[in-house]
Amino acid sequence: MTKQTKLITLIGICLCFCMAQFAFAQSDELYNRDSTYTFSETSGNVSLLRLKKGYLLGDGITFISGKGNFNLSPSLQTLYLVNSTNKNLSSPNSTFAINRARLNVFSNLFDNKVSLSARLNFAANYASATTGNRSFNTVLQEANIEYRPNRTHVFNFGLRADYVDGRETRIEGESIGFIDRSLLSDAFDAIFDFGIRYKGNYRLGGKHLLKPYLSFTTGDGRSALQKNYGGFKYGVRLDYLPFDKFSRGGEFYMDDMYREEKPKLVVGVVYSYNDGATSAKGTNGGRWLYGDANQNILLPSYSKFGADYLFKYNGWYSMGGFVLTQAKVPSNIAGEFRLDGSFNAYATSQTAQQIKDRVLSRLNLGKGFNVQAGYLFPVNWAVGARYSTLNENNVTASFSDYDRSYTFVTTKYLSGHALKIQFELGYSQLKEALKTSTQNGNYYSQLQFTIQL
Repeated sequence: MTKQTKLITLIGICLCFCMAQFAFAQSDELYNRDSTYTFSETSGNVSLLRLKKGYLLGDGITFISGKGNFNLSPSLQTLYLVNSTNKNLSSPNSTFAINRARLNVFSNLFDNKVSLSARLNFAANYASATTGNRSFNTVLQEANIEYRPNRTHVFNFGLRADYVDGRETRIEGESIGFIDRSLLSDAFDAIFDFGIRYKGNYRLGGKHLLKPYLSFTTGDGRSALQKNYGGFKYGVRLDYLPFDKFSRGGEFYMDDMYREEKPKLVVGVVYSYNDGATSAKGTNGGRWLYGDANQNILLPSYSKFGADYLFKYNGWYSMGGFVLTQAKVPSNIAGEFRLDGSFNAYATSQTAQQIKDRVLSRLNLGKGFNVQAGYLFPVNWAVGARYSTLNENNVTASFSDYDRSYTFVTTKYLSGHALKIQFELGYSQLKEALKTSTQNGNYYSQLQFTIQL
């Protein structure tokens, strides 16, 4: 049997295995996570442990008292991947991985006016290029406090997924319709950052809703928990919903789980500006520090503009987005700081343009586009397809070895996003300069199981 035949056979086995598992599913139950509780107890009574009435997978274990609730919710995603970078699908590789292993902690207090949220990801497979005295922990993903004075205004303080990335990052990893996020998100979304945020919810009249988001953060990602190495990041997002809100939080997951009876749409624009960028896109702050001839820190500015949408109707959904990034470099940079803190002065023979190009070559600069769509059948099977493309600037960090991707996914929801099985086929195309006579991209298939307790 040839290696190509082996790979095709292995993919077939994965598909058959999926079918077999799905066949054992009985009546499927749609997942409805409800973090709002009402209490009949007096303030002196406390229930040490109480499961929600009508418990569903994903609700977690909740401690309830007259003052509020405290919820623990673990989740796990296991992944099996087969891929080949050769045109004839020879020499396949296989990978077993824990994609996510999370513990979510959430609490609502004082009639839902105050809440706290924290999340640990024990898989923590993010490989940081930061070493030496700029290292940081990647297990902690979120830790923030939220204050809601009323239904219109919300203020958030701490570490969390930011409002000013693409719409994909508004969706939890366990709830995205594909196994992985798109090339666009990988290239430009910093996701986690530490700061102060505001979100509003304004009804313009009738069914029209306007949701503004403001963000003031470090721009250094999770490394900001150690130190803010650069300047600050300022961001704004404006979302418009012309047909009222989505059913049961449908704005924050992909497949149309509740089969919207009327069309629902959200369109948004987003802009952020980091006045002192120290990493490629804001996930690894402190990686690159520059200085003038007197060793005073000088840093480039980094700006990002994006537009995106999400549409749902009667089991169908479509989502897409566009991102453009730019940077500006100070004219008097004379060197950079090594990871051990010492200063490396550039050779006097280097021109200002060469120094500028060096700085720009360490930032993710360019533009990208992603569009995807899917349909959820009444029997809780879903299918979806996605197309993503990236276009690097001439002088930029090499963030898009693969500049185009095609992805197809099928999902069986056994209990909404709390229990599902996904099978994905995809092809990521190498950019033209990296193609060879035997390799033009990466062909892959992967199978993922998700459970949230």
